[in-house]
Amino acid sequence: MRSLILASFIVLVFFVQTHAEQLVFNAIPLTRVTSSADSTARESLSESESYEYRVLITKEGNNYLWATRENRYLLHTISGVFHLFIDSRGGGYIKILDSDLLPKSLRDQGPRYRYMEHMTMHLGSITYWGAAERFEP
Repeated sequence: MRSLILASFIVLVFFVQTHAEQLVFNAIPLTRVTSSADSTARESLSESESYEYRVLITKEGNNYLWATRENRYLLHTISGVFHLFIDSRGGGYIKILDSDLLPKSLRDQGPRYRYMEHMTMHLGSITYWGAAERFEP
């Protein structure tokens, strides 16, 4: 009986460890642009709005999830200094710049990671711009 309980416990611990969510990216937007065929509007976000519209990417096993957008699955690819996380259903993408990969002469002051989160809404779009200190792909 003890062997069965011990084996069950080991399987459970292994399952939890291999299926635990890992936080990959947690960033706060500073600016939002909404756009449609008729108009485009840019606005700076308040502190409470920034928190409300933050972007979260998590990783579960080998899958990346857009945690703040219905846990949609994301395809991850790297292109030069950019990490791209793309919603395969066409809902949008997150583009993260790692400024440490730029030549020093091209680096801006501020956080290492800058990002844009672009989402389509019908035939319009919403784009957020912001920054983060941590990113763990």
